[in-house]
Amino acid sequence: AVVSTQSGHYGRGDTIQGHVLYLALKTGEVVAFDTRSDTQTSVQLGSEIRSGRICATKDLVVVSALGHGNTRTLLLFSLYQNSSFSLLSSTDLGNGTALYTPFIDVDRNLGYLAARGEESILPYEFRVDGPLPLAQFSCAPVQYGCSQLDKQTCDAMAVETARFYKLCKDAVHLVTFSVPRLRKEYFQDDIYPPMLDLSSPVLTVAEWLAGKEYAIKTIDLCPSGVKRNSQVEVIKTGSQQSKVQREHLKNKATEHSRDEIFNAFAQQVQEDAGPLEQDMMEGCDEDEWSD
Repeated sequence: AVVSTQSGHYGRGDTIQGHVLYLALKTGEVVAFDTRSDTQTSVQLGSEIRSGRICATKDLVVVSALGHGNTRTLLLFSLYQNSSFSLLSSTDLGNGTALYTPFIDVDRNLGYLAARGEESILPYEFRVDGPLPLAQFSCAPVQYGCSQLDKQTCDAMAVETARFYKLCKDAVHLVTFSVPRLRKEYFQDDIYPPMLDLSSPVLTVAEWLAGKEYAIKTIDLCPSGVKRNSQVEVIKTGSQQSKVQREHLKNKATEHSRDEIFNAFAQQVQEDAGPLEQDMMEGCDEDEWSD
């Protein structure tokens, strides 16, 4: 099968589907091509793009586009299934002269955007209803390029989710992203799903051409001998209350005790003093008041 387009393309995206090819064209068109059935469908973005990058997670197709006027846009598409392919969301990333290059975490539906000549790396969680921005990294000097390291280089016990080499003018910096967790002695299996194994083929060429189905191979990132967080039974007791909660309860108890002491003191003073002198005096009748 041959994909024929009337204009050049800026990028190609492959997914774990194994037989669908995605192309971002200069005309502002995104094409999904099924190499087995020799069919294709496309989505027109409405305007031409100067530059673009396309890639895919396990659930979505991601396009980073640079349009005329230096507009930068992040687009999410559904995967091509049953001849259906559609645009799900479009997010404005602001203006800039450099295209954001997406680095994809296929297993977690995460992406990191980096542009030449800028200081920031922007992480996103890709969802069907649109990308969710996460805490970004920004540090001088500006970057000339970035390279994402293999996920297996991350320290799982430090809850690292990604590592990058950031190329600067006179140095290469290591940048790490991590998730804050209290119980780091356990493997955070909600953050580390099984990783897609790309170290060996799952089909021969003949099997693929014959349309044979295949099972995706994965790698468990849990270190040997480490207990998973999901296997730990959590029983909350009073001693496990947060410091803020303990301070709040302590202050409330202090205020209540102070009010009780003050009320008892005021009552005792009143009893010791007896009635006031003016309370013992008789006043004038109303008819005795005259000019």
